[in-house]
Amino acid sequence: MGIAVSSLIAVIGFLGIFDLNSDYANASVLPVIASEWVYLFLLLTNLPNLFLLLWLQKHPQAAELEIRICFANLAVNAILSGFTLYSTQEGSGYFFELVLMMMVICVFPYYKAGHGLSLVALSLLMISAIILVNHVQVAWQDAYDLFLFYVIGQACIVLRRYWFRQSSWYNYILHQANGTLFVSSRTDKLTGLYNRLALREDFPNYGKQEVGVAMIDLDDFKRFNDNYGHAYGDLVLTRLGRYLQKDWMNEHLRCYRYGGDEILIIASGLEDGDFVKKIADFSS
Repeated sequence: MGIAVSSLIAVIGFLGIFDLNSDYANASVLPVIASEWVYLFLLLTNLPNLFLLLWLQKHPQAAELEIRICFANLAVNAILSGFTLYSTQEGSGYFFELVLMMMVICVFPYYKAGHGLSLVALSLLMISAIILVNHVQVAWQDAYDLFLFYVIGQACIVLRRYWFRQSSWYNYILHQANGTLFVSSRTDKLTGLYNRLALREDFPNYGKQEVGVAMIDLDDFKRFNDNYGHAYGDLVLTRLGRYLQKDWMNEHLRCYRYGGDEILIIASGLEDGDFVKKIADFSS
């Protein structure tokens, strides 16, 4: 957003200089400061900042520092927006370029609470001071419209911050929900281990490396179900799943409920013999 603001205001400065050198340019209404200097200030303020921000994209610094750089540039531009009164040509409206600059400043960036108001206040104070010092005769309607414009500009800043925070919150909730759904779709509800879907998704990765594979099958599991009921059998599987999650599952070992009382264990990235030894200890 800082790059967008600097680019657009630099374009305003460049087009202003181009206009002054055209055959249709008129004399300045306020020759106290040459119009060329106003547009030159816009270029000198925004072109270096634009190059700096482009450099920061490739060489990121602390986020707070980058924000302060952008805000300092915007503050200078808010002040310079008042100086555009000196570039007004005879027969032209006083505040056209000011409105252009402040539209860019108010609409594009996202501001912390109070920061946007300070920029609007800087511009309003500067233009008011220039009008008073130079005794510019401004029609009541123009003054009223200008004040209304600043009110609308501040409203845009507030609304943009509100909508930005709302959309960010909704995106966060959606991201969390998608993450939860992803984990849930790959997890067996009873044991808490990975399920067959997770195995199918992970299988291509195992084909690219050396792995160890073991299948756990609980002895006499059917007898538990027949004698004590399925609820007891589910309890056995649940406790087995908790044990494997606690003492087995890590970045090298993954446990999948393959079906019924069958648990598939796949090891990757272990030293030769480590997986066999671990399986032997488990079996004993």
